[in-house]
This record gives sequence, C-alpha cells and structure tokens, in this order.
Amino acid sequence: MVIVETTRGLFRVVEVYYPRAPEEIDAVQKSVAPNRVVYIRQAPIVFEFVRCAAWHRATATILLDLGRDIDQLFSEASSTCRRQIRKIDRISNQAEVQRNDSSAYLDFLRLYNNFVAEGRHGEQLSRSRLDALKPFTDVFVAYFEGRPLCGHVFIRDRALGRVGLLLSASTRLRGEDAPIFVGSMNRWLHWHEIQLYKSEGMLVYDLGGAGTDTPRQAGIARFKQSFGGRQVLEHNYIAARPIARMAIAFFYAMRRVRSAGSTSGFAAGGLLAGSGWTRVGPSLRYQSSHREGGVKP
Repeated sequence: MVIVETTRGLFRVVEVYYPRAPEEIDAVQKSVAPNRVVYIRQAPIVFEFVRCAAWHRATATILLDLGRDIDQLFSEASSTCRRQIRKIDRISNQAEVQRNDSSAYLDFLRLYNNFVAEGRHGEQLSRSRLDALKPFTDVFVAYFEGRPLCGHVFIRDRALGRVGLLLSASTRLRGEDAPIFVGSMNRWLHWHEIQLYKSEGMLVYDLGGAGTDTPRQAGIARFKQSFGGRQVLEHNYIAARPIARMAIAFFYAMRRVRSAGSTSGFAAGGLLAGSGWTRVGPSLRYQSSHREGGVKP
C-alpha cells in the first residue's frame, strides 16, 4: 500500500493506492477529519464504510504479469503494437528515455500541462504536486532527436511488486509530429518500461484505466489492450466529512464545466452527479472482485 498526502487550499488530500485488507480501510476511516479528503485507489475487493460517508466507483484496468518470459510478453501484444515498437527500435539511435532526472521532471510537467490544455481533459499538474509524488513514483520521458514527445508517471509499490500508470502525456494533439509517430513512440516507451521493471524484479505492470464510457476512453482502452495482459475490475473510493464533501462536489462540477465549455456541469442531481461515483450503502460487505469473476478481456 502506498499513501501520498498533499495540501490543496484548506484541505489535506490523502491518496491510498492498492489497499488489500479490511483493517487497512478501517485505519483509513479513522483518519478522516473535517479537512481531509481520502481517495482510495485500485483496491481488489469491495470494502464496507461504517465510520464516514464514502463514494464508490469500479474501474477496469489492464495488468501485465512481469514474471513471464519477456519474449512471451512481446508475442502477446497485437501485431500493430509489435510493428510500431520495432519501427522505433530501428531508429533507436535517435531516441532515448530519461527517468527521474531534472530534465525528465521539467519536460514531463510541460508535456502534461500542454496536453491537458489542448485536450481539455484532466487538471493541470503543479510542480508541488509532482514533487510530492517523487518518493513514490517514477517519471519517464521519451525523446526523439532531443525533443520530448511523450512521458509517463508510474506509482510504485515495492512491497507488492506493482507499478501503475498514474499520468500520461504526449505531443499527439500539438500537430508538430504525425500522431501515428507519436503513438509509436508512446508504445516504445511502454515497452522500454516493461523490460526495465522486469529487470528490476517488479511483478505487475499496470497500464491503468480501461474504461469505455466515452469514445475517448474507448480509444485509450484499445491502445492499452494492444499490449495484451489481463483485464480486471478494481474499486475506488472517496471518503470525506461534510465540509470536505462540498469541496469535492465543487471540484467535479468545475471539471464538468471545463470539459463541456458551459455551465451545464452545475445541473442538479446529487453531490457527485455525473461523475461516475455512487454513494456506498451500509449493506455492502467485503467481497472479492476476483471471486465474482472480475472483467475478462
């Protein structure tokens, strides 16, 4: 389990990644204070909340087993994925990857914030936020002829042997390079990371969310599914006291306004209406998503 704490205005935001036991969630519930918002991310089981209000959202993610032979992992990727990786391999003397150095941090910050501005999806990433993530993450940036084209931030849980894609950005929307070439660089960067993490003894490479609620999400899911792997269902929660819940509601309303380009995001319908989150009821019991069958590819 990885815990990241940051400050946003008057509130303390706590992000808990990969909790696996009910007692871990009970400890989290006890820590929820009036000015604390707790996000629980990618739990493999459904948890019960009895100490505070919470909202739940299940999401699909794609996991690669790094314990398998590297040639077998490559063979299970789609033919398009393999072809694009090989294309960059042939010109790899012009490409390079930087990890966790000052150039990678600065270039990823620029890549990500430009990508968000161009695509009108997600929130701007501050330097302080990226600095807070540093002890728990790896930042990768792929360069072609010295220009940063794409980058990834991975959350890292060494105890579990799991790394998970947290943030991703590229120059695909900028129009300076052909989108298909930027996409090839992105696949090549993923393959570089897969090989590197395997060599470092990590066990699971998590490609992140594979939702299909919108055409954009479906396109991202197809990209991730092209690497093969296993698709599973995991569970996310938001736990907060009343004042913090109002701040969360405002946050999601503003996100909908930015995405829609209008004030339609303020339509009535519940605290987190339209955000995909559902209030957790007291009848929920611990049950394994894997016993339920999860989500098959």
